[in-house]
Amino acid sequence: MYKFKGKQHRHKPVYKKFIRLRTNVQYRRRVFLLKFKKKKWENLLTFLKRQHRRRKKRFKSYDVTRYILPKYYNPFKKRHLNVLLNKQKASLFYGDLKRKKFKVYKDLLKKERKYLNNNNKNMLSIFEKRLDVLLYRSHFTKTVRAAKQLILHRHIKVNNETITTDSYLLKSGDIISVNKKMQKLIINNIYSSHIWPVPQKYLYINYKTLEICLLKTGTDMDLSLLYPFKINSYFLLRYVK
Repeated sequence: MYKFKGKQHRHKPVYKKFIRLRTNVQYRRRVFLLKFKKKKWENLLTFLKRQHRRRKKRFKSYDVTRYILPKYYNPFKKRHLNVLLNKQKASLFYGDLKRKKFKVYKDLLKKERKYLNNNNKNMLSIFEKRLDVLLYRSHFTKTVRAAKQLILHRHIKVNNETITTDSYLLKSGDIISVNKKMQKLIINNIYSSHIWPVPQKYLYINYKTLEICLLKTGTDMDLSLLYPFKINSYFLLRYVK
């Protein structure tokens, strides 16, 4: 039997990571519903409430390809901190990706000869071709981590073949289908999901048969409404170096 050895093997809750990043990265409802009584949560909750009042919509459109310099401080002093926090936001949103995955995707860009042409947007478009991310984008699951569990338990098929790797990259024309045992769970997830973000045009979703078809890939994807926070794709490539 496995013996529990102190705090090293204990799973860290996801919500504690939101405090340092100062954003609700995965846009979870429990952050607003639960009452966190400790003082460490006060700054984050007040900031999120102000941000929620200012916005009329839940998701704001961000230009992913632009690198905006702030007005009132020198960004080059805290370059390493900005790169690290941006990487942590992206990896948390996509299900806790490791640094090895970022390097693998950067090598893919070099092989496809797209590294010199709009490489920042191509880096994010590779994330959007993952199987677990497409299940989350179509509102079949509430989080990317829940989509990984469905894939690992052999409930997801691509072109009528069961796939157990959550990082499987899809091509245009691939069809995702769900096992019949999990259809009730997915229907409940669709009804209880957020309205935003609306599934993008590159996805064709049949909610009757619970099938997803990826229509196109690459720089044609509109990534402006896919994130509840401001992500800088330039810093992702800086982190891999």
